[in-house]
Amino acid sequence: MSRNSELYQRALHTIPWATQTNAKRHDPAMGEAMPHFIEKAKGCRMTDVDGKSYIDYRSALGPIVLGYNHPIVDAAVLEQLDKGVLFSMASPIEIEVAEAMCSVVPGLEQVRFMKTGNEVNSAVIRLARAKTGRSKIAICGYHGFDDWFGCGTGKTPTSFPRENNGVPHELDDLVIRLTYADVDYAKEVFAKHGHELAAVLTVPYNWDAIVGHEFIHYLREATTAHGAVLIFDQVLTGFRLAKGGAQEYFGVIPDLTTYAKAIANGYPLAAFGGKREFMQPLDHVIITTTYAGETLSLAAAKASLEVMQSEPVHEHIWRQGSKLMQAFDNYAKSIGKAWRSFGLPPAAQFHFSDDEHENVHLRNHFFKKLFEQGIFPARPFLVNYAHDDAAIEETIRAFYHAMDTVANLEPSLSA
Repeated sequence: MSRNSELYQRALHTIPWATQTNAKRHDPAMGEAMPHFIEKAKGCRMTDVDGKSYIDYRSALGPIVLGYNHPIVDAAVLEQLDKGVLFSMASPIEIEVAEAMCSVVPGLEQVRFMKTGNEVNSAVIRLARAKTGRSKIAICGYHGFDDWFGCGTGKTPTSFPRENNGVPHELDDLVIRLTYADVDYAKEVFAKHGHELAAVLTVPYNWDAIVGHEFIHYLREATTAHGAVLIFDQVLTGFRLAKGGAQEYFGVIPDLTTYAKAIANGYPLAAFGGKREFMQPLDHVIITTTYAGETLSLAAAKASLEVMQSEPVHEHIWRQGSKLMQAFDNYAKSIGKAWRSFGLPPAAQFHFSDDEHENVHLRNHFFKKLFEQGIFPARPFLVNYAHDDAAIEETIRAFYHAMDTVANLEPSLSA
C-alpha cells in the first residue's frame, strides 16, 4: 500500500471526507494516479507523500498566484512574525494593505479584512440589506456554504443538493438564482422583482461558461436603475484575472466586491470593500471577527501586491495560459479531433465533446494520463507566475501524449 493510500484510510477514521475542503476530495475516477496528500511545494511544483513530483495547475484552488513559497512573500511573513501575529489593538499593517488594495483596484475606496471567502460574501449581503432596507437578493455562481447561498428559486440549481442540506426552506423566497451570461432571464427577474432586490451578488467571470461581458454590463445598469447593490464575488478572479480584477477587465465598477485566495498567495486572508457610501452601514452594522487583523497574512498580502505592481505577473500568466490553449487546439486539429480549449488564459479549460457524459469521460482519461506523467491538472488550469517556460513545455509534451491516448480509445468514445 502506498503512503498516500495508507494516510487516506487513516484520515477517514477522524476526518469526514479525509480532507477539510470539498474541492480537495479525491476523485475516484483518477484512481491511484491522483495523490491524496501533498508533502511540500515550491514554485509551480508539488511533491506528494510518496515522493512523486507534479507541475501543479490547481494552485491550491486559486490562492497561489505567484508560486508556492515565493521568497519575497515568505521573507515579509518572517519579518512580521518577529514582531507578532495578533495584538490587543489594530496593527498599522492593516492600513498599509487597505491603501495598497485601494490604489490598485478601480472604484475601491474602503476595505475590511476577514479570513475566508464565505465570510466576506455573507458580510456584503448584510451590508446591502442594511443599505437598501430590502430583504430579497439575487445570486449567480458559487459563493460559499452560507445559508443564503444554499437556497433560493430560479433556473440554476444550488451548487450542492438543496434537499436536506440544513438550510430552512423559509429562506427560498428571499433568494433568486441567476444563470451566468443569461441576460434575458436577468431581465425577467428585474422586471418582476427589481424593486424588491437588495443586491445582486455575482461572479464576474464563470470559469465554466463564456465570458459574460453583456451580462455584467446589464447587471450594472439594472441594479442602478432599481436601487439595488451590485456586488462582485472576486474570491477567484481578484488579483488573478488582472491586477485590478474584473473591474479592470470588464470595465464595470461594482458597488461592493469580495476577495480571498490570490490576495495573499496562499496565506489565509479575505477582504470586502467598495465605494465609501456602500461601506457606510458598518457604522451601525456589526460585522467582526477576532482574526481579521492577523498580521502574517496581511504581510503576505502587502508583499504579494508589491510583486504584482513591480513585476509582469499577470502578463506572464496570460502568456503561459495562452501557450497551453494554443498547443491543445493545434494538436487536436493535427490529429483530426474537434476538441478545443475555452475560457480565458489564466484559467484555461478543455472540451472534448458536446455530449456532456462523453465529455466528462474523455476529460477524465486526459486528466488521468496527465497525473501519470507528473502534471496536476485542474478545472480550470490555474496558471501562476512560477510556471516558467520549462514547466509549460513539459506540460505541452504531456498534453500530446495524453491526447494521443484519448484519441486511441474506442471510436464511440473518441469521435
